[in-house]
Amino acid sequence: MKTIKLLPASAALIAIALIAGCKKNKETRSDCHIVAITSTTGESYYLTYNKDGKLASDSSGNSVTTFVYSGSTVTGTTNMSGAFSSKTIITLNSNGLASNVRTEYNAAGTNWGNALYEYSGTEVVKVTNTSSSGGSPTLSTIAWSNGNPTSITSGSSTSILDYYTDKAFQKGDYLYLAQLTLGYTIYTSKNLLKSIVSGSTLTTVTYSFDSDGKINMMTVSSGSNATTVLVYQYQCN
Repeated sequence: MKTIKLLPASAALIAIALIAGCKKNKETRSDCHIVAITSTTGESYYLTYNKDGKLASDSSGNSVTTFVYSGSTVTGTTNMSGAFSSKTIITLNSNGLASNVRTEYNAAGTNWGNALYEYSGTEVVKVTNTSSSGGSPTLSTIAWSNGNPTSITSGSSTSILDYYTDKAFQKGDYLYLAQLTLGYTIYTSKNLLKSIVSGSTLTTVTYSFDSDGKINMMTVSSGSNATTVLVYQYQCN
């Protein structure tokens, strides 16, 4: 399954699935879906949705992932140039969040990685990663404050997250995008992500909005010369 390339700071967030102002935010339409994403890294992503508004497929270059829904299970199958690449089996909890994600990297299902997610209500607090290669499980813990995940710790590495507390979360947010093409959700934050500090690296995130208040562009900057700009296209029913 191909994920959207943001910047290195996003790796910790995906691996464990792994704008100031006093004016009131506009209400954004809930029936609008992101259908195309263009990145300055040279990649474009295209997404389709089923009649229930759930992700049906995402594609980029020669990679295509299709999603099938059955009760509390979602299965995403990725083909590269028409040939099998991987299969992801997602189990959802009663809140619609991923409780277990198993990714199989061969058709026989013998080469796999698994992530088990534990929650406090709707807040993911612990992730346990195992794989077919054996070895000790990898544990990650997530701390929350005021409805937002504020730190992610795995081993001796900790990432600190900060938010635009006057901007409500919406589609197009950094964490939303990091999860979008995975086909499942583990983070449901209250506000838009503003920055990530991982070690000595500071990653900052800024957003641009269209006349309806939807995010139409996100700029992610890390260090002095690493900047990614993502431009969104929506389809509204």
